[in-house]
Amino acid sequence: MKTLYMMIGIPGSGKSTWLKTYADNGVIISRDEVRFSMVREDEPYFSREKEVFERFIENIQEFIDDEYTENIYIDATHINKSSRDKVLNKLDLSNVEKRVGVIATTPLHTCLLRNSLREGRLCVPESAINNMALSFEWPKDEFDEIITF
Repeated sequence: MKTLYMMIGIPGSGKSTWLKTYADNGVIISRDEVRFSMVREDEPYFSREKEVFERFIENIQEFIDDEYTENIYIDATHINKSSRDKVLNKLDLSNVEKRVGVIATTPLHTCLLRNSLREGRLCVPESAINNMALSFEWPKDEFDEIITF
């Protein structure tokens, strides 16, 4: 049984940390890791967003199609239906038996504090995190199961 897990939460909410603890028997595909492999430190964070997104989707699809991969964990914010649909609608999910949304419910003040301890490109502007928190939407029908932490 192949299961696709989509992380949902604002920066600093603990998505990547949760994955280090709970992601088992599968592969983690991080949009930030894809981005950092393609965008130099001296380039703006979103400078190659189209190519980053395309590679992100290709990487996910590769593991969906791989007969030996059971669990695929997609690590990015996916804070609203539009952002989740943008990913899910690009994928051929015919080999996926179950879609799980994993929602980080960490309070905003905790996310902001964690973010303030980050350095370099990992530190997200506070205004961006506030805007993301305001645009957060709980999933309605995108998933077969929801996990919260």
